[in-house]
Amino acid sequence: MINRLNNEKGVTLLETLATTIIIAFAMISLYMGIIYADKQVQRNYHDRVATLQASGELDWQAYYIKNYKEFDIYNDRQVVLDRLARGSLIGFKSTSSKAALENPFGLSVPYTILTVSVRWLEPGDTGKGKERRIVVREDFY
Repeated sequence: MINRLNNEKGVTLLETLATTIIIAFAMISLYMGIIYADKQVQRNYHDRVATLQASGELDWQAYYIKNYKEFDIYNDRQVVLDRLARGSLIGFKSTSSKAALENPFGLSVPYTILTVSVRWLEPGDTGKGKERRIVVREDFY
């Protein structure tokens, strides 16, 4: 009888249960990390596309002012940021300009501040104030 109590060759049910819980916790943590990383990659991709849209618009405006002597100002022009399985992710691009003066060495140098903004609602972000926005600015002398 005493030999049976000192026999440690097998694994008890409690040890098996503890190991199963630890492995399940590790797998759930890994899954959550993968899901979070995937969402962050999508968000970064949309930020990059919006930045390229705004940068391309600044290039267009530089061409436009050189040839037509004015900016092509507009509000809320639709742009496609991504094509998703359930439809396209639509953003809205706006431009604005403002005249300003710079005073280097006592001289007044006029210039125009051109701002391009792209805004959109990220899929999966719910609630008020969850709008994403990229704003790019360039000064035209």
